Amino acid sequence: MNIRIIIAAIFISFFVVSCKSTKQAQALRDCNYSFASISDLTVGNVVIQGKQSFRDLSLQETTGISQLLMARKLPISLTAHIAIQNPNNKTAAIDALEWILEVRNKEVAKGSIQQRIEVKSGQTIQIPIPVSTDVGSILKAFSMKEITEVMFNLSDASGIPVEAKLKIKPSIRVGKKQIQSPSYFVIDVLK
Repeated sequence: MNIRIIIAAIFISFFVVSCKSTKQAQALRDCNYSFASISDLTVGNVVIQGKQSFRDLSLQETTGISQLLMARKLPISLTAHIAIQNPNNKTAAIDALEWILEVRNKEVAKGSIQQRIEVKSGQTIQIPIPVSTDVGSILKAFSMKEITEVMFNLSDASGIPVEAKLKIKPSIRVGKKQIQSPSYFVIDVLK
């Protein structure tokens, strides 16, 4: 008799967890996603955040970036902040997130975040996504003027003069199984 009660309790608890995860996944699908901002921007080892042009850099910093550009290497590190607004009357949650950053339809970076994120009903949160990449491989698609505009305008998303988008694919955990969204949500960086 006791074993039947234990088995029934395990089954019921798994069912309740599965239903809760499914409801949170449905709420997540109906959330609004937008690009909020970029912070902690560096090019090479030079902090670019808040700088408007090469004139705002030291001679050593300008020389370092110029050498990288001539070598068709441009290591960039930044944090992209994605806003998730939950208009639903229930909590939305994800357990993991895959992302791809594209510039002019070319993948420049990808990664994942392995942490649970909850967005309560009516709440808007920002998810910081750390990005580190060398965009040297796509430099051919840009003029030197466009490269410097992108570099100095990254901290202000409305000033980015090229087509950039962030694709995100959330996952939820149901029991011990990770279930991934069948497709990516696309967030245009341009506002």
